[in-house]
Amino acid sequence: MITAHEKICEVLSEARIDFVFGIPGGSAMRIFDSLAGHADKVRPILVRHEQSASIMADIYGRLTGRPGVVLGQGAFIGTNAIFGTLEAYLAGSPMVVLGDTTEGGDFSLNPRNASGWGHYGAFDLRKLLEGITKFSVLAASPKEAVLGLQMAIKHAVTGRPGPTAVVMRQGAIAGALDPDKPPRVHPTENWLRKSPTLPAVEDLVSAIERLKAAERPVIIAGNGVHAAKAYDELAAMAELLGSPVATTYNGKSAFPETHSLALGMMGRYGQPVANSVIREADTLLVVGSRLAPNDTNSEQLIDAGRQRLIQIDIEPRNAGWSYPVETALIGDAKAVLEQLLRMGGEGLQRDGREGAAARLEERKRAERFFENPALHSGAVPILPQRLVRDLNEALDPEAIVTLDAGSNRVWMAHYFKTKAPGTLFVPGGLAGMGWSAPAAVGAQLVHPDRPVVSVSGDGGFSMSVHVIATAVQYNLPVVFVVMNNSALSMIATGDLGGDSPAAFSDTDFAAIARGFGADGLRVDQPAEIQDAVREALTKGRPTVIDVITDGSEGLGSISSGGTVG
Repeated sequence: MITAHEKICEVLSEARIDFVFGIPGGSAMRIFDSLAGHADKVRPILVRHEQSASIMADIYGRLTGRPGVVLGQGAFIGTNAIFGTLEAYLAGSPMVVLGDTTEGGDFSLNPRNASGWGHYGAFDLRKLLEGITKFSVLAASPKEAVLGLQMAIKHAVTGRPGPTAVVMRQGAIAGALDPDKPPRVHPTENWLRKSPTLPAVEDLVSAIERLKAAERPVIIAGNGVHAAKAYDELAAMAELLGSPVATTYNGKSAFPETHSLALGMMGRYGQPVANSVIREADTLLVVGSRLAPNDTNSEQLIDAGRQRLIQIDIEPRNAGWSYPVETALIGDAKAVLEQLLRMGGEGLQRDGREGAAARLEERKRAERFFENPALHSGAVPILPQRLVRDLNEALDPEAIVTLDAGSNRVWMAHYFKTKAPGTLFVPGGLAGMGWSAPAAVGAQLVHPDRPVVSVSGDGGFSMSVHVIATAVQYNLPVVFVVMNNSALSMIATGDLGGDSPAAFSDTDFAAIARGFGADGLRVDQPAEIQDAVREALTKGRPTVIDVITDGSEGLGSISSGGTVG
């Protein structure tokens, strides 16, 4: 016999899950206590708010391909942790949400038989989570909790990744079970998918024939490339075809924007050359993207009546969702690209592909690829474009950068030129403020030897400023860059007077950082930016760089057509 909370820790270890993010409380405390005996394999990370725990679990899932786990008292898992769970659901990140029904004890608001599962006067935690998870279960017994967790891990990583949930009664966590009595508890690894999904051979042949016949093929890379870690295969396909590659917002950094075939980001705030080349294409190979309205500039970039679409997606419902496609290749992006390369071989090489990069380079210069005079401005307050340019120059190519919502992410998405694959991540599902800073902390835990930089506005950073304490506690040298214009600038641009409902009082985030025990730097001169960034990266400590930026600088230089004015 073994207690359920102890077996839950073993299951997490068997699934190679390194961290559990959360706050102890209710019956979930038993799992936290048991994790202490497994800390060499599964390390509990104490956060200051369940929202941050869910965001850290989201980025953990994106970076590792294994489910990020958020754990806590049910009522607060079902409220505070909804943010990151919904982001993971919309963005396709593997995650497992663990919460209790909190019956009994001083914190119970209902009779023990009614708490947390929908009886009169009680909330229904499972139903709260059911709408934003792929799979959810209510466990009333210890074996249901353990088997439910194994199924939750399985479903989180099978097919299109996403969050799952296990809601547990107190007795389900505290009780004991015999793993060898039916229903038996088998090793967790036996439940996990062993091989990637692949499309039918006839569909692969059809796609290869269409690519061979294409005169102006363009590849569109989305978040599915990140999820499948299909970076090398994407580059090999682009180089074989001699095809330009554009990325969606969620797919940014799936293909280095320094590559000779890179078009940069497409869509509403994309690069002009990306949008114009996509419009002129006769064939589009779409890898891991549903082609959302912002990516296609509200359907102005793609003409399915004239262009041939070949779409690779692990989820059958995503293929042909936004546009009809001639060929749908349902499967893991990495595996499908490998199959196309293997079956197509040299036959996919197009005539004249050798000169494609040179011709594209000329066009990029003509359409001001990642260029704008504001990037070199010496104006004070600092223009956000200038800050982005200096970050581009100061950061190591392999640094991981996390973005937030608001104007700050538009400046970064448009002007920050990624130099290596898998280096920039965004809240592209829910696109909510406050995501960047917790995501950076989670990323630093996964990659302790790589620089990790969070970029956010003062509004978004205020929502998650408590993560500085977590970074200090675990000695994580995250660099938090704040575009501080004392406003919610996407809302308030052009209306920053004292009566603006979106204007803030001045906040010194560098001083706040020092109060948490981190380092803090305040920058108000353009010439100081790069030195501050390099200094922060060498400190080996969490550091906030509070950059005073121009609050009147709107997004007018990046029009809705994705062109630079």
